[in-house]
Amino acid sequence: MARGIRAVANQFFTELRMALIAGVLVLAPLGVTFWVFFALVSRADSVIGLLPHRLQPASLLGFNIPGLGILLSLMLVVAVGLMMQYYTGRQVVELYERLLGRVPVLSGIYQGVKQLMDTVFMRKGAHFREVVLVEYPRRGVYCLAFLTNEEAYLKLPGVEADLISIFLPTTPNPTSGFYLLVPTDDVQRLDLTPEEAFKVIMSAGIVTPEVVRLSSPPDEPEAPAPPARHIDQPRG
Repeated sequence: MARGIRAVANQFFTELRMALIAGVLVLAPLGVTFWVFFALVSRADSVIGLLPHRLQPASLLGFNIPGLGILLSLMLVVAVGLMMQYYTGRQVVELYERLLGRVPVLSGIYQGVKQLMDTVFMRKGAHFREVVLVEYPRRGVYCLAFLTNEEAYLKLPGVEADLISIFLPTTPNPTSGFYLLVPTDDVQRLDLTPEEAFKVIMSAGIVTPEVVRLSSPPDEPEAPAPPARHIDQPRG
């Protein structure tokens, strides 16, 4: 009798634990998503504080409008973009770029960020589009990385292979990582999308795709067929 009650209790607590884990797996991503969304909205709403007090929604309507800061931020970005399409806007940008260029620390930060933004957005998103596999930090240990540039701008004596640029992200924050120059022979391209790779990296391998294969090399051009030989037919 006691053994049966103990078995029923163990089964009940096992099912309760499984239900709790399932609930956490469902609600945790949803909760984090909403938390990030509302945090961004609250941060963006602080832009309203830049308006004169009499033009703020609290003064005009008597209450705040959530999300109005995002709308104002988007309008500001669009206005700057429209201004940049004209000669006057470009003159303003050239002026403050010359002023920033004279400040030692700010000039380096500004030029680095500008070059990064131009590289990511002006080259049609060609970067971080290919997932590769490299051996790091030693032989026999493999890591997922992203191919960022195939231009071999650095040549080393004694190294015949070209050095290409890759970004090796860290777990669980893939926005930080290491910039590495790796010989092309040591890079294996994967048939994996960047989104799938980010999921694997952020979850430390808990969330993985079903099957990952190496990308097939490009098809080699077929050799031209030899010319047909003409055989004279015997005359009757």
